[in-house]
Amino acid sequence: MISYAAAGFALAAFASAVAQTPGDQTAYLNAVASIKAGNHDCPHCVLAGADLTNQCVKGGNMTGADFDNARLVLMCMSYTNFRNATFRGADLSGANLAHAVLDGADLTGAKMTITSIKGTDLRRVKGLTQSQLDAACGDADTKTPAGLQVKTCS
Repeated sequence: MISYAAAGFALAAFASAVAQTPGDQTAYLNAVASIKAGNHDCPHCVLAGADLTNQCVKGGNMTGADFDNARLVLMCMSYTNFRNATFRGADLSGANLAHAVLDGADLTGAKMTITSIKGTDLRRVKGLTQSQLDAACGDADTKTPAGLQVKTCS
């Protein structure tokens, strides 16, 4: 079993997120390795439970990717297409999502402490709460769903 103990994750977390076939595990490990090797494009990748701290996918295509319960701390994600991606329960603390495309993305339960969402259109994001926006950092160009507001920061 491959362990991500340093980040508090284990392959068992992945196993609970996707079907248990050797092909799924291989695809998961290959997707994680690809991102860590600097690949910015991984549409529909299953990265649930992965530790991608300090990785960069700036300007990439991550359409429909599954980041559920992933550790995405300090990740460079600006200008990336995350259309219909899922971030349920993910830790996006300190991540840079400035100008990212998040139409249809699911942020239910995502931790967004000091997450940069400057210039990002969040009007079609699922699961977004005011408490997430209170913890994040936006600007005058950040668009939020009706009834929600983002704080601006420098």
